[in-house]
Amino acid sequence: MIVKNPGIKKMNRLVNQYFLEENRFEKVIFLADSLDLDWSAVTEIISDFPRGWFELSRISVQDRIQFTYDFWLDRLPFHINMSSVLNQFFGKLEDVGVVLICNEGLWSCELIYSLKDNSSFFRGCPGASSPDIEEVKMSLGFSLPRDYFAFMKIHNGFGRRSEMGLLKLDELVDARRRLSQSILKADRIVKSGSTSVDPGALLPFYEVYGLASFQCFYTDWYPGNEPGNVYFSGVDYTVSDTRREKFWNENLAFSSFLEWFIYYLEGMSISS
Repeated sequence: MIVKNPGIKKMNRLVNQYFLEENRFEKVIFLADSLDLDWSAVTEIISDFPRGWFELSRISVQDRIQFTYDFWLDRLPFHINMSSVLNQFFGKLEDVGVVLICNEGLWSCELIYSLKDNSSFFRGCPGASSPDIEEVKMSLGFSLPRDYFAFMKIHNGFGRRSEMGLLKLDELVDARRRLSQSILKADRIVKSGSTSVDPGALLPFYEVYGLASFQCFYTDWYPGNEPGNVYFSGVDYTVSDTRREKFWNENLAFSSFLEWFIYYLEGMSISS
């Protein structure tokens, strides 16, 4: 099969730049612009390609945005602020597009959220399956928040522009190992305020590239029925101070995954 780079008709210039102009990838297919590719041709390239993504690529731009918004809202647990935040996020989109990417002979796919004002775009990997989630639960040996796994079923890996900051499930164990090695190598005591923190209680799920810093589930801190999450700084080896609730968000401490994710979306897109 001959694969062409047909370009992007409706996505912003940063998407074009990242996928087509910087020579990051060997081949790129924007599925909405490749109507000659039917389902069998796509699964020939990526055998486990999500059927819903293929169907998404065959409807209008506005329907793609609305369908994806409805999908998120249906899959995520109730949160008092989630509906308004998603309204704002999806209201800023000009398109939601499926891209197929070949790098070093291997094909993968992502869903691209392109912002109208050319300020940014977001990338999401296919969602995790229930067996994937059960395998991670067994390998970690402790439970993680249900709202986290709910989002991972939407996108198992999510981020802004070149940084896929929200780690894939199969990257969690390695991220935890890297965090532990960094602390051991630095021979530092990790502290939250004046209190020492057990590094083994930290599980990174979001990586801030270039800073050796992470947002982590903190299994020694249960602000509700499930572990909250805190920011680990690879600069000064501290984690968020959780002693005073009114300062939690200011210190990047969150009582749930969705609390953090709302903060992330608001900071990375709505206010950009």
